[in-house]
Parts: sequence; C-alpha cells; structure tokens
Amino acid sequence: MNEERVQATEQLQRDLKTIAATVEHPSGLCMATASPKGEIRALHLHPRLLTQGAQAVGQVVTETVRLATNAAVQTSYNKMALALGDGMAIDVESVAGDSPFRSTWNPVVPPKAPAEQGPPERRPRAPRVEDQDDDAFFENPMWLR
Repeated sequence: MNEERVQATEQLQRDLKTIAATVEHPSGLCMATASPKGEIRALHLHPRLLTQGAQAVGQVVTETVRLATNAAVQTSYNKMALALGDGMAIDVESVAGDSPFRSTWNPVVPPKAPAEQGPPERRPRAPRVEDQDDDAFFENPMWLR
C-alpha cells in the first residue's frame, strides 16, 4: 500500500508539471494558455483588440492570463484530489487557500446588480371553512374497534 502511495505521488508530480489551461477572454478578443505558476505558454490576440489601444490590450491580456492561470491551478487541485483523496485536498486548501473556482466563479466579469424590487406581493389568505363532518367519524363508537 505504501509503495502504491509513493508511485501515485510521483505520478502526480509528473502530471502537475505538464498542466496548462487555455482560456478565452469573455470578450473573445484574446486567448491564453498558462501553467499553474502563471507561465504564459501561448497568447493569441484578435486584430480588433489591437485597435483599442495599449491600455485595453494590457488589461485584456492580463485578465485572460489570470483566468488561464486560475483554470490551471484548479486543474491541479482536481488532479490532487483524485490522486490523494478529498481529505488531503481540503488540507492543502486550508494551507494554500481556496481553489480559484471555489473563491469566485468568474473573476473578470463583475456580477450584475439585481434589479431593484419591492417587497413581494402579499396575497390574502383564503377564508377558513369549518367542516362540521370531521368529528362525526370519531364520535361513532362502531368505528373505534
């Protein structure tokens, strides 16, 4: 059993070195492939992005690389949970922090503010109707046997 654990750990280490994730920016103007360490392995820019100025290009590239890095880190957490078990993955998260997709589902697109709503409409209750026949069943001694 111990040897199997060592082999699984060694295989996990090999797998973690090769993990990369490719993510497209929500705008569709950039696609990046990154490792869990944040190493950029590929970057594709849409020509339309280049017409928006240097600041926009920098922002979109930074956000896309962060999304790709978060996806790669999440993949690492998932592989670790499969290899070592959920308990060990939870222990690692308690030390390293929550996995990226647990802490936020989409860090680039801010959540939409809910539409302002008034209190829910209150409906009047239906009037209670007293049923005189309910007790008649239990009052009959023939039914109590």
